[in-house]
Amino acid sequence: MSIENVLQVMNNLNQRFGAGARSLPAQVDYVPLIPVISFTVLGHDWAAPLDEVAELIEIQDCTPLPGVKPWVIGVSNLRGKLLPVIDFAQFLGGQLSAVGRMRRIVVLDRQDVFVGLVVDEIKGMRHFSSDAYEADNRDFDEALKPFVPGFYYRDENVRTLLFSPDALVENQLFQDVALT
Repeated sequence: MSIENVLQVMNNLNQRFGAGARSLPAQVDYVPLIPVISFTVLGHDWAAPLDEVAELIEIQDCTPLPGVKPWVIGVSNLRGKLLPVIDFAQFLGGQLSAVGRMRRIVVLDRQDVFVGLVVDEIKGMRHFSSDAYEADNRDFDEALKPFVPGFYYRDENVRTLLFSPDALVENQLFQDVALT
């Protein structure tokens, strides 16, 4: 068989099989989803990165502590560990609005700080598209800005505040719980 015959056979095969072949699927841009725990405080929807929340628990009995700021509710026993419990809304300058049975505690274990934040309500786990995030906190109340680096858009007019647990536990006002 000559080279020309081989090339002609290969060309015929290419035409026969190429006619029935499907093209590859279109490339789809992958946008990562960010898992968060969603909760409400002060009438705002908040989102804490899932990997920055230790656990969510129901309101527990707390032992009040003397000589602390009013937003420190007290300490609770969580499986043998003392858990300081903070009224997060009061710390931010407001007050909790939900009925007591709706309230929950968001437990943080960050940078050797083990603390529980009482929030109005836990909405559950959500996933936000990373491109729905906007790193802007200019429109927020001054009390929120240190702990909210930005927000996620759920739709055009609904924003969910991104909560930074690390910013909270590093904040000097949060660390200074004693009355002076």
